Amino acid sequence: EGEAGRLSGGRRRRRRLLALGAGGVALAAVAALVSVQLLDGLEPTPEPRSARSASAGFSGWATPGPKKDTPLCSHGAGKVVCAQDGLVFALDPLDGRLLWRHPVDSSRLGGPPAVAGGLVHPWSGEGRRLEALDPATGEPQWQRNVPAYGESVPVAGMLLLIGTDGKVTGLDAGSGDTKWSRRVPGLQAPNFVSFAGDSLAYATSTSVDGSSTRVVALDPATGDVRWDAQLKGALKLVDTSDGSVFLVSIEGVYSEARALVRYSPAEGTSRRVPLPLPLSRAHGTVRGDVVYLVGGDGKVSAVDMEAREQLWSLETSVLRTSSPVSDGRHVYVSAPDGRLLAVDAGDGRLVGQTPPRLGASSDEVAAELPEPVLADGRVYAAAPDGTVFAADARDPSAW
Repeated sequence: EGEAGRLSGGRRRRRRLLALGAGGVALAAVAALVSVQLLDGLEPTPEPRSARSASAGFSGWATPGPKKDTPLCSHGAGKVVCAQDGLVFALDPLDGRLLWRHPVDSSRLGGPPAVAGGLVHPWSGEGRRLEALDPATGEPQWQRNVPAYGESVPVAGMLLLIGTDGKVTGLDAGSGDTKWSRRVPGLQAPNFVSFAGDSLAYATSTSVDGSSTRVVALDPATGDVRWDAQLKGALKLVDTSDGSVFLVSIEGVYSEARALVRYSPAEGTSRRVPLPLPLSRAHGTVRGDVVYLVGGDGKVSAVDMEAREQLWSLETSVLRTSSPVSDGRHVYVSAPDGRLLAVDAGDGRLVGQTPPRLGASSDEVAAELPEPVLADGRVYAAAPDGTVFAADARDPSAW
């Protein structure tokens, strides 16, 4: 408590089948799938927009993808944009209709497309060529060759290219123009991340002995370091909220999360809250002062950083889940069998789940499960059979 950080100026994103157990919640009904359209064949004929498009009633849709692997999706510019091996495509968020598709180099595909600067950017790690697509048509708007880089981080209308040599380059996401290129002092191999609703990019670097972690906040428009802090312990970024960063403290031989840390750069202070039980492979999201965590054992829990206590914990009986997302009312996670689970954010009850959607490769263990996507009162998710589907986030009990 009260760990001091060094400020260097003024002052978030950004992925084995098991049932929920005999004691799990059995739901009486599953919402009807209002749209099932194959992406393989000819362009589907658009359905007439019905009254439900503009009404409060949204019963969901499911659209099989062209390949039988899990799509990686995001939302932006009024579209659900997804990637599969060798392909980027866009779906109508209201009914799941295919709007366009665009081929990409599969060797460069490693994550969901990002929407930044008004354009769609296929994730293209370890590549030497970038392209940006029109979200309305999928047509390329700009393309350019770049030096070899390890990752691309979209944030606040910019793309940060992390070079294999450690140099960071800021590109205008709308035009592709280079705005700046430099090394971040003290970071030999920076690994920047961004978070939804946050205009800064963040990188961490843990000391060799694990006794401290440096956290750097970067202005993506200029490349300037906005603040720089040295915090106690080995820490991993979880999320940001209201100007503070939230991290998990990693300890032990198995790198388990033992505590949560909230660092407030404006005051240069931090608050540490121990977790009741160690959590392996911890991921989380933040709403206000509450951190929602998942672990490698499928446990979902909520910790109030202000009250310094765990509010609830739910054993889902799923071996592992995706990273969680939350709208403040529910916490959503995806399961390896393609189910989308909804947990009440207030008391930790399981309140909804979609049916499994198993694919031909369902016996394989994916390195990371894509997290659900929240937008406009709907939650979008993807399954290992290649399906992209949407559900009403306001009423998971009707799923």
